Amino acid sequence: MFVEREESLSNLWLFIVLNTTVLALLINILSLHYGNNDVAPNLFYIPVVIAAYWYPNRGPLFAVIISLAYMGMVWYFLGPIVSVLVASSVTCYVLIGVSVVVSSLATHMRRNEVKYRGLFNHSQAGVGLIDLGTLKIQEVNHRFSTMLGHSEEEAILIPFGDLFMDAEKRDIFFRNLKTHGSVENYEVRLRSKNEGSRWMLISAGTLPESQFVANIIDITDRKHAELALLIKDHAISSSINAITILDLDFRITYTNQSMLKLMEYHHENEFIGRSAGDFFNSSQQFDEVRDAVTGNSSWFGERVLLKYNKSPFYVLLWVNMVRDDTGTPICIMASFIDITDRKQMEAVKRESLEQIEKNIEQFAILGDHIRNPLAVIVGLSSMAPGDITDKIILQAREIDRIVTQLDKGWIESENVRGFIKKYYMVGTNGSDETDTGTGGIAKP
Repeated sequence: MFVEREESLSNLWLFIVLNTTVLALLINILSLHYGNNDVAPNLFYIPVVIAAYWYPNRGPLFAVIISLAYMGMVWYFLGPIVSVLVASSVTCYVLIGVSVVVSSLATHMRRNEVKYRGLFNHSQAGVGLIDLGTLKIQEVNHRFSTMLGHSEEEAILIPFGDLFMDAEKRDIFFRNLKTHGSVENYEVRLRSKNEGSRWMLISAGTLPESQFVANIIDITDRKHAELALLIKDHAISSSINAITILDLDFRITYTNQSMLKLMEYHHENEFIGRSAGDFFNSSQQFDEVRDAVTGNSSWFGERVLLKYNKSPFYVLLWVNMVRDDTGTPICIMASFIDITDRKQMEAVKRESLEQIEKNIEQFAILGDHIRNPLAVIVGLSSMAPGDITDKIILQAREIDRIVTQLDKGWIESENVRGFIKKYYMVGTNGSDETDTGTGGIAKP
């Protein structure tokens, strides 16, 4: 757009230069014809200055041609008068000098224009020139329009104030701009043709002629990332699970409130910067976890930690190495669940089952102890006379029947005993303290 406008203006000024040159030549011819050479030469300054500004590379050459043409006309109309020729030469030198100066200034201005135009067009920020009175967008770079989903032609047709999604934020922006003359790093949502709205970071400053320049940077992805990070941070901080984040040296960098309550500490500063090994019941347990995470990126199992008062308690611990998109480790996250009550309940249950097994064994022994004296009683009763013997034997048989029923119950109890041994690890030589997953369980 800028190049097209420059070319159209250049063509317009070429037409003006040609016409003013012809007009100046005709007036000077007429003036010299009547012998007057005082004012008319000054008319050559108009085409010379215009040509030097719009065509700086050819401006001095144009001035030389005009000067030679003027000197030829003076010689032709006034003759070889030395004083006249000297005066005319001075005028020509001044014309050439003015052309050189204007060409130099124009060249410098064009270089600056090209440089700043390059910054304008190729900036990663969207840049727009806006009229402060009407808020009409006068010019934008390609980045400005594409951020909002428009072409450059469409963008300049939209009033800048209409781009704001929030009217209150828009009013604050323009109030600060008019009061202070600039606005820095102002976060606001602007309307987008394709996506409804985009978060932008705007910086603006006023310019002469009631204009201001606005620079916009798209921060939508950053805002979404901040929101996602805020949600995750809230989820971790409010989680009922105790969570701790460690650096790669296993030093604590973050812990949530659930962890503080679990460990009975008062403030997170009592954790930050300390080694995770300080809270394990033994250094060997910590070394096993650290080696597993370093080698396999994770560890899961039961461990014993120490509370603020140094009392031990069981936790179910899950430790993971956190990596970035390239697979590079960045931190370690550990999650804890207090299982002390569960471990205590298991201990009570195990003691109860062990007592049941002892009762079953005693029950079997008791049956044998009953039959032995019963056999003696039957033998002795056979030596007694009359009906007494029959009554004693009848009662002995009843006792034997009852003991037999108890024996059948013992056989069923053997199955119960086997079930207890198999599923509750009672009555075996193995310990109930076994590894779960990739980690071990230690006794407090």
